[in-house]
Amino acid sequence: KNVANLLKLNQLIATFGTTYNPSNNAIKATGLATLYTTANAKLTAVNSSFTSWKNATNSRELAFDPLAKLSTQILGALQSLGLPQQTIDDFESQVKKFRSSGSKLTKADSGIADTTPAEKVIDQNETPETKTISNSQQSFDNLIQHFQKMILILQSVSTYNPNETAFKVVTLQTQFTNLNTINNTANTSYATLKNARIQRNLFFYAKDTGALDIVKQAKAYVKSIYGASSQQSKAVNAIKFTRVVPKKSAQ
Repeated sequence: KNVANLLKLNQLIATFGTTYNPSNNAIKATGLATLYTTANAKLTAVNSSFTSWKNATNSRELAFDPLAKLSTQILGALQSLGLPQQTIDDFESQVKKFRSSGSKLTKADSGIADTTPAEKVIDQNETPETKTISNSQQSFDNLIQHFQKMILILQSVSTYNPNETAFKVVTLQTQFTNLNTINNTANTSYATLKNARIQRNLFFYAKDTGALDIVKQAKAYVKSIYGASSQQSKAVNAIKFTRVVPKKSAQ
């Protein structure tokens, strides 16, 4: 909304002609035009990063989803070998971790945002950040570790040589490598999105240099040349801008 209103402000100021001639370069017509172009770019960067993150996390959910069932199946294969109970117990402890962690996390668990509950939400793709976010990231990281421990246990059993390709250690090692790559991609996309939002917030809301403060300066100049009660001043003041992120959070 702020981006759209920035365009409206530019269009209105353009109608003032040469009368609008501030000494401050930041609020000159050319400066405000550049401000709008940059605002669009910041917004596009966030939207693009959000899409990339969403695709990466969806892929991760799909890749991790079979692990709970797979670990249970392999447990059955181990139990069929007549191994010492301690070995079975060690492996089963890893299986239980898959079941309790839940390789298929909910959409809410795997969501991220950069606003706090007390702030207004910037767009429909952003929700208030909670501890669930970091828990979600850790859950996938933990599942990777559980899976690796499971493979190490299987490697230690000399009689474990299943006929089923999906249960073979070499297959599981390849799967582990793939899961690790997918998880790293999702985590990297999270960092990229987070940074894009930080840069957007700094651009819009940083004290003095942020777009909203520059808009205030432009409105103040219009008031100075036309008067506070002028139609021009009322027109620019009617174009509202919302501070979504507090100044202290955009430094």
